[in-house]
Amino acid sequence: MGAHHARVIGSSQRARLYAIVDRNLEAASAVAENIGCLATSDLDVAARSDAVVVATPTESHLEVALELLAAGRPLLIEKPLAPDLESTRRLLKESEASGVPIMCGFVERFNPVIASAMEQLTGPPIHLVALRHSPPATRIISSVVADMLIHDLDLAVGFAGQAAVESVLSSTWTPPGGTVSEIADCTVRFAGGMLATLSASRYSQRKVRSFTISTENELVELDLLRQDVSVYRHVRHEQIGGPSTTYRAQTVVDIPFVRHAGEPLALQFEHFLDLVEGRVDADAERQRILPAHELADQVERSLQAVGV
Repeated sequence: MGAHHARVIGSSQRARLYAIVDRNLEAASAVAENIGCLATSDLDVAARSDAVVVATPTESHLEVALELLAAGRPLLIEKPLAPDLESTRRLLKESEASGVPIMCGFVERFNPVIASAMEQLTGPPIHLVALRHSPPATRIISSVVADMLIHDLDLAVGFAGQAAVESVLSSTWTPPGGTVSEIADCTVRFAGGMLATLSASRYSQRKVRSFTISTENELVELDLLRQDVSVYRHVRHEQIGGPSTTYRAQTVVDIPFVRHAGEPLALQFEHFLDLVEGRVDADAERQRILPAHELADQVERSLQAVGV
């Protein structure tokens, strides 16, 4: 993700990429050469910039972020914010105490189909169904819950209106000889009744990013990869007699226009710049980070509770 962030920053009209910091100087130099910025392995260089994107492996987020927060640098940290819930809370507390803005890389919030789906809803969501499946990713050492499922947990929290979680049921699969889960399914019930059925896999044969939202009046179907939306509204159904009884259903299908304002990662970076410049409330941004991490922790603990 670091290379993707570097590309986005390098193309920004509002910011200049000062440096790429990586323990692997050769890797940093390869990216920096294409963009025209400094490459280094010295974290102190990052502390001399105006703001920092932290896209290191998850297990190093806490150490890196604490040092940069102490230097007063606003941070955009890739998800998850930290390797465990305690560390996540610590970073948020340090950010609040120091008054330094912090943001988590929940990039799907900036996917244009999410905003488009919100506009189509005529009532509160009743049921969400999400599939986030990808082929194996051997470089990733965190669980599929922290790596992938957390995106849809964050979206579910948003569609539930930040409502409290009433219950979590989940299950996971770890391949023979593996150390972390590669498949996770969960069902989350929120106060108010909304149900979210979410599935994440790093063991698929193809990449899938589907999201379905049901209300009493419509079913909104999203493809987060193709960035398209379809809206289904049931009109009527009937049984037709004759030699053999036939069931007939009539459904109206709308395909609304999706306004593509830009690449989600670039839109996320624009939001980060607004946060750095004080156009976004830093306290409100912090408050939106914790719920998905708390829910991910509940999913992980639910797995332990049933002995998986």
